[in-house]
Amino acid sequence: MAAEYPHGFPDDYRVFMDVYGQGAFDGFLLVEPPVQEVYPLDASATVRGETADAQYTAEETDFDRPELLIGWGTTVDADLLCWWGESPDPNAWTTVVWRRQWLSWDRFDYGMSEFLCRYAARDLPGVWTFDLPYDGCRFVHDRDAKRLRALKIDPWGPEPVAGT
Repeated sequence: MAAEYPHGFPDDYRVFMDVYGQGAFDGFLLVEPPVQEVYPLDASATVRGETADAQYTAEETDFDRPELLIGWGTTVDADLLCWWGESPDPNAWTTVVWRRQWLSWDRFDYGMSEFLCRYAARDLPGVWTFDLPYDGCRFVHDRDAKRLRALKIDPWGPEPVAGT
Protein backbone atom coordinates (compact mmCIF):
# COMPACT_ATOMS: atom_id res chain seq x y z
CA MET A 1 0.00 0.00 0.00
CA ALA A 2 2.96 2.34 0.57
CA ALA A 3 3.71 2.38 -3.18
CA GLU A 4 0.12 3.27 -4.04
CA TYR A 5 -0.13 5.93 -1.31
CA PRO A 6 3.37 7.40 -0.85
CA HIS A 7 1.98 10.32 1.18
CA GLY A 8 0.84 7.91 3.91
CA PHE A 9 -2.24 8.49 6.03
CA PRO A 10 -2.99 10.31 9.27
CA ASP A 11 -2.87 8.13 12.38
CA ASP A 12 -6.55 8.78 13.15
CA TYR A 13 -7.57 7.44 9.72
CA ARG A 14 -5.45 4.31 10.12
CA VAL A 15 -6.95 3.67 13.58
CA PHE A 16 -10.47 4.34 12.27
CA MET A 17 -9.98 1.86 9.43
CA ASP A 18 -8.52 -0.75 11.83
CA VAL A 19 -11.39 -0.38 14.32
CA TYR A 20 -14.41 0.44 12.13
CA GLY A 21 -13.40 -0.04 8.51
CA GLN A 22 -15.16 1.34 5.47
CA GLY A 23 -18.77 2.29 5.91
CA ALA A 24 -21.37 4.98 6.35
CA PHE A 25 -22.63 7.29 9.05
CA ASP A 26 -26.42 7.55 8.96
CA GLY A 27 -26.55 6.25 5.41
CA PHE A 28 -25.22 9.67 4.42
CA LEU A 29 -21.51 10.19 5.03
CA LEU A 30 -19.20 7.47 3.70
CA VAL A 31 -15.62 6.86 4.81
CA GLU A 32 -13.69 5.24 1.98
CA PRO A 33 -10.89 2.67 2.34
CA PRO A 34 -7.47 2.72 0.68
CA VAL A 35 -8.32 -0.64 -0.91
CA GLN A 36 -11.91 -1.65 -1.64
CA GLU A 37 -12.70 -5.01 -0.02
CA VAL A 38 -16.51 -5.07 0.16
CA TYR A 39 -17.19 -3.80 -3.37
CA PRO A 40 -14.03 -4.79 -5.28
CA LEU A 41 -15.45 -3.73 -8.64
CA ASP A 42 -16.04 -0.16 -7.44
CA ALA A 43 -12.57 1.37 -7.73
CA SER A 44 -14.04 4.86 -7.35
CA ALA A 45 -15.04 4.09 -3.73
CA THR A 46 -11.47 4.27 -2.47
CA VAL A 47 -9.09 6.99 -1.38
CA ARG A 48 -7.62 6.92 -4.89
CA GLY A 49 -11.05 7.28 -6.52
CA GLU A 50 -12.22 10.07 -4.20
CA THR A 51 -8.90 11.86 -4.68
CA ALA A 52 -9.27 11.76 -8.47
CA ASP A 53 -12.82 13.12 -8.19
CA ALA A 54 -11.77 15.85 -5.75
CA GLN A 55 -8.79 16.97 -7.81
CA TYR A 56 -10.85 17.03 -11.01
CA THR A 57 -13.61 19.02 -9.28
CA ALA A 58 -11.04 21.41 -7.80
CA GLU A 59 -9.50 22.04 -11.22
CA GLU A 60 -12.94 22.69 -12.72
CA THR A 61 -13.83 25.15 -9.92
CA ASP A 62 -10.47 26.97 -9.82
CA PHE A 63 -9.70 25.74 -6.31
CA ASP A 64 -6.19 26.66 -5.18
CA ARG A 65 -3.70 23.79 -5.47
CA PRO A 66 -5.97 20.82 -6.25
CA GLU A 67 -3.00 18.46 -6.16
CA LEU A 68 -2.97 18.81 -2.36
CA LEU A 69 -6.47 17.32 -1.99
CA ILE A 70 -6.63 13.69 -0.85
CA GLY A 71 -10.16 12.30 -0.73
CA TRP A 72 -11.20 10.15 2.22
CA GLY A 73 -14.98 10.26 2.00
CA THR A 74 -18.13 11.39 0.28
CA THR A 75 -21.81 11.89 0.97
CA VAL A 76 -24.93 10.68 -0.78
CA ASP A 77 -25.30 14.30 -1.98
CA ALA A 78 -21.99 13.87 -3.88
CA ASP A 79 -20.10 16.12 -1.47
CA LEU A 80 -16.38 15.32 -1.27
CA LEU A 81 -14.48 15.01 2.03
CA CYS A 82 -10.75 15.53 1.72
CA TRP A 83 -7.55 16.11 3.58
CA TRP A 84 -5.61 19.23 2.71
CA GLY A 85 -2.21 17.57 2.31
CA GLU A 86 -0.10 20.71 2.54
CA SER A 87 2.12 19.37 5.32
CA PRO A 88 4.58 16.49 4.83
CA ASP A 89 3.19 15.19 8.15
CA PRO A 90 -0.20 13.52 7.48
CA ASN A 91 -1.20 14.12 11.12
CA ALA A 92 -1.16 17.86 10.42
CA TRP A 93 -3.62 17.63 7.53
CA THR A 94 -6.90 19.49 7.90
CA THR A 95 -10.28 18.81 6.30
CA VAL A 96 -11.70 20.36 3.14
CA VAL A 97 -15.25 19.64 1.93
CA TRP A 98 -16.68 20.23 -1.53
CA ARG A 99 -20.37 20.99 -1.03
CA ARG A 100 -21.77 20.17 -4.44
CA GLN A 101 -25.24 21.66 -3.83
CA TRP A 102 -23.67 25.01 -2.89
CA LEU A 103 -20.77 24.81 -5.36
CA SER A 104 -18.33 25.74 -2.61
CA TRP A 105 -15.23 24.45 -0.86
CA ASP A 106 -15.24 24.72 2.94
CA ARG A 107 -12.10 24.40 5.04
CA PHE A 108 -12.06 23.11 8.59
CA ASP A 109 -9.08 23.57 10.90
CA TYR A 110 -9.10 19.99 12.12
CA GLY A 111 -8.54 16.49 10.81
CA MET A 112 -10.82 13.61 9.94
CA SER A 113 -11.54 12.23 13.42
CA GLU A 114 -12.56 15.61 14.85
CA PHE A 115 -14.64 16.26 11.75
CA LEU A 116 -16.42 12.91 12.24
CA CYS A 117 -16.92 13.57 15.96
CA ARG A 118 -18.47 16.93 15.16
CA TYR A 119 -20.61 15.28 12.51
CA ALA A 120 -21.82 12.68 15.05
CA ALA A 121 -22.58 15.43 17.59
CA ARG A 122 -24.32 17.47 14.85
CA ASP A 123 -21.81 20.24 15.56
CA LEU A 124 -21.04 21.32 12.00
CA PRO A 125 -23.22 24.43 11.83
CA GLY A 126 -24.57 25.21 8.42
CA VAL A 127 -22.97 22.22 6.72
CA TRP A 128 -25.77 19.65 6.62
CA THR A 129 -29.25 19.29 8.07
CA PHE A 130 -30.72 15.97 9.07
CA ASP A 131 -34.16 14.44 9.06
CA LEU A 132 -33.41 11.03 10.51
CA PRO A 133 -35.93 8.55 11.96
CA TYR A 134 -33.73 8.14 15.05
CA ASP A 135 -31.71 10.17 17.55
CA GLY A 136 -27.95 10.17 17.64
CA CYS A 137 -25.60 8.87 15.00
CA ARG A 138 -25.00 5.40 13.55
CA PHE A 139 -22.07 3.90 11.71
CA VAL A 140 -22.57 0.73 9.69
CA HIS A 141 -19.69 -1.09 8.01
CA ASP A 142 -20.23 -1.63 4.28
CA ARG A 143 -19.98 -5.39 4.81
CA ASP A 144 -22.90 -5.28 7.27
CA ALA A 145 -24.95 -2.93 5.09
CA LYS A 146 -24.49 -5.27 2.12
CA ARG A 147 -25.55 -8.28 4.22
CA LEU A 148 -28.60 -6.46 5.61
CA ARG A 149 -29.72 -5.27 2.18
CA ALA A 150 -29.56 -8.89 0.96
CA LEU A 151 -31.92 -9.76 3.85
CA LYS A 152 -34.20 -6.81 2.91
CA ILE A 153 -33.40 -5.06 6.22
CA ASP A 154 -32.92 -1.29 6.30
CA PRO A 155 -29.95 -0.47 8.58
CA TRP A 156 -31.15 3.13 8.74
CA GLY A 157 -34.64 2.48 10.09
CA PRO A 158 -35.88 3.89 13.41
CA GLU A 159 -34.50 0.98 15.45
CA PRO A 160 -30.83 -0.07 15.36
CA VAL A 161 -30.12 -3.47 13.83
CA ALA A 162 -28.33 -5.92 16.09
CA GLY A 163 -24.81 -6.75 15.00
CA THR A 164 -24.07 -3.46 13.25
